[in-house]
Amino acid sequence: MRILEATIAVMLVSGVLVVVYSNQVDRGISPEDYFYGLQQQILTDISSQSDLRLAVLNVEEENFADENFEKIYNFTDEKVPDAFGFSLRVCDFGSVCKMNPEVYISTTEKDIFVKDVIISSELGDGSNVVSPNEAKKLRFFIWAD
Repeated sequence: MRILEATIAVMLVSGVLVVVYSNQVDRGISPEDYFYGLQQQILTDISSQSDLRLAVLNVEEENFADENFEKIYNFTDEKVPDAFGFSLRVCDFGSVCKMNPEVYISTTEKDIFVKDVIISSELGDGSNVVSPNEAKKLRFFIWAD
């Protein structure tokens, strides 16, 4: 008799769990919200840290030969999960800031999310003053690999 009662109890509990589980709503965030949130967090970090702001303002070439670009890229790479690809562009404020053609071609079938931030000056301790006329735009492209 105890085995029958135990079996019925297990079946009731299992039935309740199946009903509750099947009625749950996906409470996750959408991919768009996740990507934009991640981009916003990284760009905010870059724009609020003096050394990274200065690195953006001093980028001359967008490759690893330029230590300023490498610094920004490495900071971003640490924050972006391995399952995602990304690209950074540093452009003069008034110029068009498009994705590099090689990256564009390799991502034509993917959803790409783009955000940017304007870095206009870095006063710091006064030794590395950059003119407001030398503002740069940091554009951040991200996609799921």
